Amino acid sequence: MSLRVKQIIIAVLGVAFLVSLIFVQWLEVVRRQTEAGIRPHEIAVPDTSKQCVDCHMDLTPGLIDHWKGSTHAEKGIGCVECHEANEGDADAFSHYGQLIATVVTPLDCSKCHEEEAKEFAASHHARGGEILASLDNYLAETVEGCGRHYEPVSATPGRADFGKVNGMASVNVGCKQCHGSLVALQTTDGELVTYKDLQPDEDGIPTNKEILSKIAVDKEQSRPMYDASSWPNTGIGRLNLDGSRGSCSACHSRHDFSPRRARQPENCGKCHLGPDHPQKEIFEESKHGIAYRDLKEHMNLDGDTWVLGKDYTQAPTCATCHMSGHTRNDGKITHDPGERISWTNRPPISRVMDTDEKGDAIKETNAELRRELIKDTWQNKRQRMMDVCTHCHTKSYVTKFYEQYDDFIHNYNEKFAKPGQMIMDALAKHKLRTSVKFDDEIEWTWFYLWHHEGRRARHGASMMAPDYAHWHGMYEVAERFYIEFIPQARELCEIGHEEGKAAGAEEVEALIEKILDREEHKWFMSGRKPHGGEGDHSEEPDDDGEEDEAGDSDTTAGSTEGESTEGGESDESDETGDEDDAGESEEDDGESTEDGDETDESEEDETEEDDSDEPASE
Repeated sequence: MSLRVKQIIIAVLGVAFLVSLIFVQWLEVVRRQTEAGIRPHEIAVPDTSKQCVDCHMDLTPGLIDHWKGSTHAEKGIGCVECHEANEGDADAFSHYGQLIATVVTPLDCSKCHEEEAKEFAASHHARGGEILASLDNYLAETVEGCGRHYEPVSATPGRADFGKVNGMASVNVGCKQCHGSLVALQTTDGELVTYKDLQPDEDGIPTNKEILSKIAVDKEQSRPMYDASSWPNTGIGRLNLDGSRGSCSACHSRHDFSPRRARQPENCGKCHLGPDHPQKEIFEESKHGIAYRDLKEHMNLDGDTWVLGKDYTQAPTCATCHMSGHTRNDGKITHDPGERISWTNRPPISRVMDTDEKGDAIKETNAELRRELIKDTWQNKRQRMMDVCTHCHTKSYVTKFYEQYDDFIHNYNEKFAKPGQMIMDALAKHKLRTSVKFDDEIEWTWFYLWHHEGRRARHGASMMAPDYAHWHGMYEVAERFYIEFIPQARELCEIGHEEGKAAGAEEVEALIEKILDREEHKWFMSGRKPHGGEGDHSEEPDDDGEEDEAGDSDTTAGSTEGESTEGGESDESDETGDEDDAGESEEDDGESTEDGDETDESEEDETEEDDSDEPASE
């Protein structure tokens, strides 16, 4: 072979190699542009759904545009494949030759996503709809509304169609839109049909056939009529007609079901924010949130895979810490956020997340009996979270963070939560407060103390947000406890004396004095006589006649280490079922997200079961 031939072969191979590199790079650019929605990907409209797509492109173009951007469209999963119904389904109706249903449930999604559906069904998120008759729902149903329709004060000009006022309006647009509704169909006799009436089998088919004939049908659209109290709804714990729980679209919003969106913290912010479980706000204040905002463009959010330590390392999001895969668990995603949460901070008193076979937090205090019930320990859950944390932080750093966090929870529980609960229980026991919720001022005070300030403090500690832990948290807890709660409890005792309940009043007074006589409260009593009288130990003024402002001293109470590593071991998950009676007994398991929000914190005697945050984290 001559030198010239060799040169030609080498040149051809070189050009071929260069072309292959350019081609591979072009494919990668196309892939990234497609994932980001910049370049439309190839879509495959199945024959069963072609008529749907053509028609709805005119009727609801936004819906079809979203679907065209989905992986479903790319893989030939169309309208009928998700909305297809079975003969005998309560909500089934014939639509241009196809038998379909409006509401797509986790049972429908499980046909393709079986493992994900199982994980979700075991989570507290799936129990979010079990909030009827809970304390939170009592506020929306009764305090904010009426629990039923009631007569208006006067007519509304321009709205002659307005009749009675719907006293459940606040529940329908508030509570249920995060926690989930009890999906209901209207009947011809004015009643409602839910899964409880239908009694569906494991395949979601109603076994109570008689009730089907009573379901009302919209004459114009020839379809079953959903009741507006339950639909539209994408609450994460929605109770569906086929017996399944939840709504996959709560996180994977239809109809593009974008993984990119589900990976971002804003996706969780629909529910995990606000005064009682501000996980989103806390995340934004934290070092994690600051890094995310700065580096999100480098986090491969559009990737086919999203494994911490492999596809990105820049910053965590809610999904990173609570659900997404990482290199230490072989990239395994979970749809049960509670698997990595070691404290539930939804109840008035935080509890470690030892859980039973149903995933419920164990409240048994006997050590031997408790061990028999435990299916998954809080230590295992914490280790799973630490496996996430140590992608960016050393083991000693993470361990010391958890030491700080545990100390914070321990202090909150022992100084304020347990004493407050004891006082509320004692007031109820001796009938010094009524059985009607929220008609006594102290019930509002106690609710704010643990449900708002107390949760904010605990969530802030779990998610490296010092201002929420202190100023928006424990500072307000302390002020509420000493300046409002204790005086109000004493006032109820005084009223008890006047109303002939002296024995009970004296018992509660003794309890209060016993609590305040403990070393952690003695500072408060050192300058006071019993029952709040002024003592002789008032602070001396400075030379300029002004007292030092608390907090202007050279030292600060409680410095923080800086970054916590709990990437949001934050519910509000939940969170969800809700709370214990505004003080009557330690409540059920909360929406155990270590930031306080997995669901299930049902009111002990009055809720079915089940708090995101709350969103749900430590």
